[in-house]
Amino acid sequence: MNVVTPQLIGGVVFGSSAHAVWEDLRERFNKVDGSRPYKLHKEIATLYQGTSSVSTYYTKLKDMWDEYETLVPAPDCDCVKSRDYVVHMRRQKLYHFLMGLNESYSQARSQIPHPQ
Repeated sequence: MNVVTPQLIGGVVFGSSAHAVWEDLRERFNKVDGSRPYKLHKEIATLYQGTSSVSTYYTKLKDMWDEYETLVPAPDCDCVKSRDYVVHMRRQKLYHFLMGLNESYSQARSQIPHPQ
């Protein structure tokens, strides 16, 4: 219990089950306003490789994409529009990744095939 803040301990100790406690915590803290997705989107758009290795840069970018997708999930149906959206988002991720690479990778950027 030492990982639960004193303000939350009462709800955890007196919960009828682990599931009930989890649902209570999820309801309290699973409220997303537009500020975090906006900040993530801005960070993604302005992230550059700089002095980082490509793998470090990619990992940081992927962590931000994963958090963004948690906050703003893709459509959950298996329809054509949903699949098109997923393909579009993958291409956007590729563009963001390539735009943030150092100039030494300009040759790779110039060889991106146009989607059919």
